[in-house]
Amino acid sequence: MFEPSCCSAKSSSGLHLSTKNCTCRYGMEIVTSKREQNKQRRRTGIVEIATRSFLERGYAATSMSAIADELGGSKATLWSHFASKEDLFTAVVDDLVARFSVEIEQALTHDSFTVEGLRRYCLRFLSKLMGEQAIALFRLMIAEGERFPEIVAVFHARAPVKMHAAAVAYFATRFAEQEAVTLARLTNAALVGYRSQALTRPTLPDEAEIETFVDDFIAHLRLPAYRDAQEGGM
Repeated sequence: MFEPSCCSAKSSSGLHLSTKNCTCRYGMEIVTSKREQNKQRRRTGIVEIATRSFLERGYAATSMSAIADELGGSKATLWSHFASKEDLFTAVVDDLVARFSVEIEQALTHDSFTVEGLRRYCLRFLSKLMGEQAIALFRLMIAEGERFPEIVAVFHARAPVKMHAAAVAYFATRFAEQEAVTLARLTNAALVGYRSQALTRPTLPDEAEIETFVDDFIAHLRLPAYRDAQEGGM
């Protein structure tokens, strides 16, 4: 039978030490681990229900009581994880941003700047921005942000600020710090602005139209290295 390594220790006289205390500790670690796993599963379930409710019903129409009812069990379970609706909304935004940004950040983190790399970044960013949940969250911000400024603050700190920092770090692999900040701001503003404009249309742009926009944007961006070269040749 398997024994934890600590249970096979010997004293200086060569006799086996008592395994009673070690076995108890080992058993407690298993119980604690299972308890933490169950707690995390329940938290994940709460966030999934809340995500659906916030994106489908809006912030104002979503209540902690309704989420607790859909979750099942006691309302104390919900409150033990999240002390307020704002805390729960924060967890929802964190989860959405984590899923949204994983591919984008990987592209930026592992590459030094190239024009082709910038093109991949723009296309991935727009692909995520045009996703169903990203659009629903954006519409939620527009519709209810003025009434609930706290949700705008939560979203801004966890989405635009995070993506701006990632873009700055990417541009900084090639350009001076202030140029990197400016390029990141202009690039992300152009992509988010394109998505905002697209949402006013009867149908969203297809992949080919998005690629055309990205190519046109990069061609007119006048990146510092290329701008300096052009001006030097004049």
